[in-house]
Amino acid sequence: MKIFFKAVLATMVGLILLWTLLFFTILTIGIASFSTSQPIVKSNSILELNLNGIIKERIIDNPFDQLYGNNAITTIGLNHILSAIKHAENDNNIKGISLYVCDLQSSYASIEEIRNALIDFRKTGKFVYCYSEKMSQKAYYLATASDSIFIHPQGSIELKGIGAEVLFFSKLLDKLNIEAQIIRHGEYKSAIEPFILDKMSAANREQMEVYVHSTWKNICLDICNSRNIDVEKINSIADNLSFLYDIPLSLQEKFIDGLAYQDEYESLLKQKLQVEKSREINKISFSDYLKTIKAQRSTPNQIAVIYAIGNIIDDKGDYENIGQEIAQEISKARQEKDVKAVVLRVNSGGGSALMSDIIWREVLLTKKEKPIVVSMGDYAASGGYYISCAASYIVAQPSTLTGSIGVFGVIPNINKFLSTKLGITTDQVMTNTYSDAISITRPMKKHEKEILQKSIENIYTTFINHVAEGRNLSLEEVDNIAQGRVWTGIDAMKIGLVDTLGGLDLAIKIAAKKANLKNYSISEKPIIKDFFEQFTSSLLESKVSQKINILKTKNVYQYFDYMETLTQLEGVQARIPFIINIE
Repeated sequence: MKIFFKAVLATMVGLILLWTLLFFTILTIGIASFSTSQPIVKSNSILELNLNGIIKERIIDNPFDQLYGNNAITTIGLNHILSAIKHAENDNNIKGISLYVCDLQSSYASIEEIRNALIDFRKTGKFVYCYSEKMSQKAYYLATASDSIFIHPQGSIELKGIGAEVLFFSKLLDKLNIEAQIIRHGEYKSAIEPFILDKMSAANREQMEVYVHSTWKNICLDICNSRNIDVEKINSIADNLSFLYDIPLSLQEKFIDGLAYQDEYESLLKQKLQVEKSREINKISFSDYLKTIKAQRSTPNQIAVIYAIGNIIDDKGDYENIGQEIAQEISKARQEKDVKAVVLRVNSGGGSALMSDIIWREVLLTKKEKPIVVSMGDYAASGGYYISCAASYIVAQPSTLTGSIGVFGVIPNINKFLSTKLGITTDQVMTNTYSDAISITRPMKKHEKEILQKSIENIYTTFINHVAEGRNLSLEEVDNIAQGRVWTGIDAMKIGLVDTLGGLDLAIKIAAKKANLKNYSISEKPIIKDFFEQFTSSLLESKVSQKINILKTKNVYQYFDYMETLTQLEGVQARIPFIINIE
């Protein structure tokens, strides 16, 4: 009994000490945040834009990052980047942007969004200079939005073209004696291939080749227009990896504007700003500049920007998953009188067919009362396209991965795995023939497969009907471009799945025009909980989270994340094909 009370007392003391530590930690952060003076943008300043890290649509601001330092890989919000660049356009104290980018982890569609924002910034007469020690291909693509590009004399540029790698699990399942039972509709609906094949099918290879070539062509054309370099020359360099070992050649071929050390680059900035060599340049960091941007005042005329990001799940959802909350946000925006138009920002490879239909219905109802414009991010495929197709207008980036109009179901049979690997067997008693229907501990019977196939066909028919009605196409036209096939945004526009090419800013302008608005404010939904609200629920970063950050730096987190996603699959899925690593 004494041992029991000692254990209880020790636990209580430990909890008291933990909460005391947390209290003083939060108090320290609060005092630091209040005592820190508000950043000031001095005249003749440069905005320093360091974009190395993972770029996500939206993030939670973490005060720990700057207070104590953080060795985890940096995560940057795309909405913050675009907001800072847009605000700097009209800030008389900001004369230019100094872009530092070495390796950013982002899809090409997000890079296009930032790239276009930088080009718009330059149209105001202000300049953008870029410097780096070395550049990945994505970094160089973004850098070409600059007036001038400078790189370290011993640096390198990774220009190699685009490859798409697909991960297959069939041999692993074979070793584990797990059978993946597949039901699908769509020749190109290859989300199931990783479970049953060890390489791409002919149809899948065809669509992936079209996708990567379309994306690369667009990148080359953008570089050509920005740097005045022939596409043939770009491909020649990429085919030989020339700039990985011969950086002076990049200057000779006009891919960059100069080889410079950091101090020499600083001198170039001084010349551009007409600052004396002996004086310091007025600089403001990206994070500090965000603090100077005042929150937009709400007006009677609002455009609600609703972020639908991540997997579509049969649950409430959060800022990284799409669920019931997004349907509710669209419904509320429809009913609020001050909201005159809605922009649905979609960045999703799909998921639950049921939740996709629930959200689609809210989009359709909203369109009948006020304009709702879809802005597609990196992905808006399968379920991501399902929730988009009823919108008044669809805007996508050229490299957006969209389409994938198809559905599938995967029912694992783990009977042999349990028996041969774990020594576990099962037995049942039932009241009816199929009381244990869709069980994972035995193979599906013929009638069960037939029932599931009918369900898949019904959902597919509903899907293409929604697309046909929303996009003003015939069922035959939709079926021909559907079958689970993926498209780039630029190709999707050619076949009628997308209306125009551009980013979130363009989608907002289109929504405003459709609602006849000249003066309006933007409200972003769902509202993200601030750091301290999240902090109270998660307390401190766990060891698991630390390991995940390590995985992210090694570029293998996507596989971990995909395996976790597979465990969450319920019901029929309208999901993007497999996991695609595009570099």
